[in-house]
Amino acid sequence: MFSQILLASDGEPHTEKATDVCLELARMFDAYVTVIHVMDPYLKQFYNEIYAQGRKEYLEHIDTCLRTDADRLEKRLKDIFEPAASKFLFLKSYGDPEQEILKELNAKPYDLLITGGKLLTGIKKITSWNLPSRLEMKSPGIPVLVCRA
Repeated sequence: MFSQILLASDGEPHTEKATDVCLELARMFDAYVTVIHVMDPYLKQFYNEIYAQGRKEYLEHIDTCLRTDADRLEKRLKDIFEPAASKFLFLKSYGDPEQEILKELNAKPYDLLITGGKLLTGIKKITSWNLPSRLEMKSPGIPVLVCRA
C-alpha cells in the first residue's frame, strides 16, 4: 500500500512518535523512506537587534548550530532506519519548513507524509503556527499522518 514515505523530522521530542510509526510502516510495506529535515533560518531575522560588532558572529553561530543539529539527527535516524528499512534517504533542506516540505511532496511520487506534532489545547490551538495542520490543508492529494505526542 505504501511504497514511498516522506517523514518530516525536526529532531524534537514530539517527532519521536512519528519516527516510530514510520519505521513500523516501512517494515510492514517494505517502503522507501525519505526523511526531510528543514534547517529553519528563523533566528537569523533577529541579527539586526544584535550590536553591529556581533552580527557576523551571530549569523555564523546560527548556521553552525543548524548544521550540527542536522548532522546529529541524520546519524541518529540512519542508525535507526538503515538496519530495518533497506531503502532510506536523508534530505537536508534550508528555508521555511512548510514550503520546503511541500516542494519535496510535489517533487516525487510519495504515498504518505508522516510528521510529528505537539498536542495543542485551549488557546494554543488558535495561536500556534501548527505546521502539521497547514501541511494537511496544502498537501497535493497525499495523505498526511500527524503523530501528536
